[in-house]
Amino acid sequence: MNFKYRARQQDGEIIEGYVAADSQKHALEQLRNRNVIVINLTEQGANTSLAKSNTKSKKGFSLKAILNADIGHLFSSGKVSLKDLMIFFRQLATMEGAGVGLASALDVITSQESNYALKKILLDVKARLDRGVTLSQALSQHPAFNALLVSLVEAGEEGGMLDYSLEQGAVLLEKQQALRSKVKSALFYPAFVMTFAVGILIFFFMFLVPKFKETFSAMNIDLPAITLYLFAAGEWFSAHWYIIAAAAIGLTALWIFLCKNRTTRKTMDKFKLKIPILKTLLFKASMARSARTFASLVSAGVPVIRSLEMAEGTAGNAVVAEGFDDLRSNAMKGVSLGDSARQAGIFPVLVSQMMRIGEETGHLDTMLERVATWYDQELDEQIKATVSLLEPVMIVFVGGIIAVIAIAIFSPVTSAIIQLS
Repeated sequence: MNFKYRARQQDGEIIEGYVAADSQKHALEQLRNRNVIVINLTEQGANTSLAKSNTKSKKGFSLKAILNADIGHLFSSGKVSLKDLMIFFRQLATMEGAGVGLASALDVITSQESNYALKKILLDVKARLDRGVTLSQALSQHPAFNALLVSLVEAGEEGGMLDYSLEQGAVLLEKQQALRSKVKSALFYPAFVMTFAVGILIFFFMFLVPKFKETFSAMNIDLPAITLYLFAAGEWFSAHWYIIAAAAIGLTALWIFLCKNRTTRKTMDKFKLKIPILKTLLFKASMARSARTFASLVSAGVPVIRSLEMAEGTAGNAVVAEGFDDLRSNAMKGVSLGDSARQAGIFPVLVSQMMRIGEETGHLDTMLERVATWYDQELDEQIKATVSLLEPVMIVFVGGIIAVIAIAIFSPVTSAIIQLS
């Protein structure tokens, strides 16, 4: 049998051709003996037979085929979360470390995977592995595995430490998920309280104010100024609520656009780093994320220049990302990371000192991991302090709104009771 192949030579050049062999396995062995990386390998004429079978299958649908179809996609969101990727990397690392072949490991993981989107991806990865493609090349074909994860896997393949690199990827994903949860938890409480307060005001102005106004008008009593202002505000809100809603939606959309637009993103990120309380949370989260990414890649054997590029991409803030870009540019010129970090202006003294010590001792990954751990701990303390500070502020804010409403409503009632007595 003849097999058509597409492969990459050691110098990176892509070659194509045909090889004669008894089976696909023997064809792969022949090509590997030539020191090439097989990208694609198909039996000559296989595509034609496949096309015929596909044509036949389109003639009709049987009840058995429908019942045997995989309906997991009906209950899947179509997304692959960080948690899903973390579990996959950890399972694959465990099996690889135990000596289980990649193909067999993927078969086991795929059969147990409940996320249909990830399961579909893993089936394609397994098919590519069977054709002789490396794991990193197979993963790179799917957006769910970003350049960072692919680089970790590629470094593990080249260094013969794939199980370690996969475990590093699992740890990195786990830390990213934990970091994201921390930031969300810090922002959830004030957002919830503000939403609750706004909801109270909307309900009061839309439904209660008109009722109270009718009641007080029927009683023919003099209303205090605070009640008149409240009724006036209620009338305006009832008549122009759509303006407020449109303004809120417009401002939110504008904020999102400015934060994502390439031209204005850096300016918005600078602005975020000037907002009280929020600036500390965002900066520490960004430093923790990028430092841990840098540490994981260096530890896995990825070149420093490439590691800095990946750390820049995971910073999550254009200002911090620019700092890592400066580090990369200076590293390409031979300048030490510690000196570059000190001159960049964005990195604290602690980070530049730890980088310098790591370079001098040859333990850069360890020092960077300590930096990331320190920022994680600082972020935890900052979140606790922020929540502790916001609790009384929010209580006073909501209490103040309720107090104003109570005074505006009960003052006329008290006056009416006094007049009747």
